Amino acid sequence: MAIAALSAVSFFRSIPAKSDGLVSTDSHAMTTQELERYPIPGTDLEMRLNLVTQPPGYAEPIHHHPGPSFVYMLEGTAESAYGDEPVKRFHAGDHWAQPVDVEHRVARNPDMHAVRRFLVFTVNRPGEPATVFP
Repeated sequence: MAIAALSAVSFFRSIPAKSDGLVSTDSHAMTTQELERYPIPGTDLEMRLNLVTQPPGYAEPIHHHPGPSFVYMLEGTAESAYGDEPVKRFHAGDHWAQPVDVEHRVARNPDMHAVRRFLVFTVNRPGEPATVFP
């Protein structure tokens, strides 16, 4: 499993981002690059693979995820907490599932000197955002 994940990471690092997948180019803002989008046959859903980069000290406001998603850390550190769970810390090589429709109350890069980069795999309806801010 780890070998497959590392192979996928190496493969996706070599793919240029689609220009329409770039959310922000500001060096102080988070960027999201859409690497893949694939319709799931026999459903009204699609899988998405995004590469997210967060600058040092970046923190997202409270939000939730309307569809299932999985995160794989490429570099840096993450602190994350859902609902009433305690804050958990993750590092490069760590992965976790994000719960559906649960308040994501802590989502931050606690390192004030290094970026955080991660892959996020999501399943959503076409046109539905993967992250919803109240």
